[in-house]
Amino acid sequence: MTTNFGSRTSHGEAPSPARALDKLSRIPVLREKYLGHTAGGSAPDLFDLPTLGRDELGRAIDTLVRTDPSALTRASLHVMGGTRSTMRMGAVPADLYLDEIAPHVRPFEPGDLFTTLGTPFHMRACQDLHNGLAARAGVPTLSMDAPTDQMIDAYLELFERHGVNALGTTLDTFRSLLRYCAASGRDLGFLHKVLWSGPAMDAATRSLIRTYFPHLRTWSLFGSAETWIIGHSGPDCANDTLHPLPHQFTEIVDGRMLVTVVHEKAVVPLLRYETGVEAEWAACPCGLPGPAVRTHSRIDAPMGPLSRVVSPLDLVPLVLRLDSVEAAQVVLVDPHTEDERLHLRVRLRPETQPDLYTGEWIRQHVLSESLGLSEATEEAPESFEVIVSRHMLRERPDGTAPDFLVREGGRLQTPSISIHDQGSYDTFST
Repeated sequence: MTTNFGSRTSHGEAPSPARALDKLSRIPVLREKYLGHTAGGSAPDLFDLPTLGRDELGRAIDTLVRTDPSALTRASLHVMGGTRSTMRMGAVPADLYLDEIAPHVRPFEPGDLFTTLGTPFHMRACQDLHNGLAARAGVPTLSMDAPTDQMIDAYLELFERHGVNALGTTLDTFRSLLRYCAASGRDLGFLHKVLWSGPAMDAATRSLIRTYFPHLRTWSLFGSAETWIIGHSGPDCANDTLHPLPHQFTEIVDGRMLVTVVHEKAVVPLLRYETGVEAEWAACPCGLPGPAVRTHSRIDAPMGPLSRVVSPLDLVPLVLRLDSVEAAQVVLVDPHTEDERLHLRVRLRPETQPDLYTGEWIRQHVLSESLGLSEATEEAPESFEVIVSRHMLRERPDGTAPDFLVREGGRLQTPSISIHDQGSYDTFST
């Protein structure tokens, strides 16, 4: 059942938020947000509740970790990113909703040998989920770290020699393997199936597969670190399309996807959580019953792979703590391309004399304080640069400027509010 509310649509019957409200209102940082909705005798309507943002949820989980760890019993906690002083954590059930996901995602069959390629931070939980799905199907698994560019050949030789025919990873790692093999003429005939956590299949990756590796069949688990897995797509699904899992409730409001999770396993229930994804209901040619969701901005890293465990908006307050810095601005250059770069522009205070070492000193400070940034740029240190300048881009007459800009194809733009507020270090990407 799809319910229409003008610019708001949802599929299925909206769950009662009463029990979730009771649990959330006991968390100090969320008490005021939900106080007016827990008073009175009648249960509130889900659609009357405010939406929940990423930062609010992050503070709630941090509060529980520090003050009430017993509330996190049977939880799987993972670092989502942030900085040393503002670390953000995610919390999902220890079983990773395997019972709820496995019936809908069945890529494996007897005789398969499955290898997972792990990546840092919360992606480790995705590796555990991939292995759990394989174990349910009776398929043996081999767990490894994602390869560097220099190690791809060695990995592929190992896989082929030992009969690996199924791979579990992230879309970015998978795409790197495909590009490497396409450029080098390497055959992937031994590999039949790929499962990833992150976005649904995009047009560029599908074109790469059809051109060079048409035998490959792919499945995706679509989600974020807070919502965990929102939906799934398979080999016959349309590009950028997912099928929502029934243990969650999905709305699309003014083109934004909201997710509610009041399942009894939920560590911290989600009421109308802002996923940061622009989406619409759609039909999918795969034949699965029910409507699908077509996404228009990427949940894995709407601001690009560099932001996989780093929110660019964390970098501005981080660098402004330095006495020498008067203003700062993050500019993401050519996101989702091989030339993607992250520029941190800084304006020094008048009494600070710039020299050859100032920019590098600030860069090292940011790398040491930002969780994940040093690892994300280890293979390509030139992808993160500190630029000392007298002026910020799009500077206003009063000297202020946007904290975050994207330069794509030579055009400079300010991201939309939905993406801007969500950041992306807490989402699935590599």
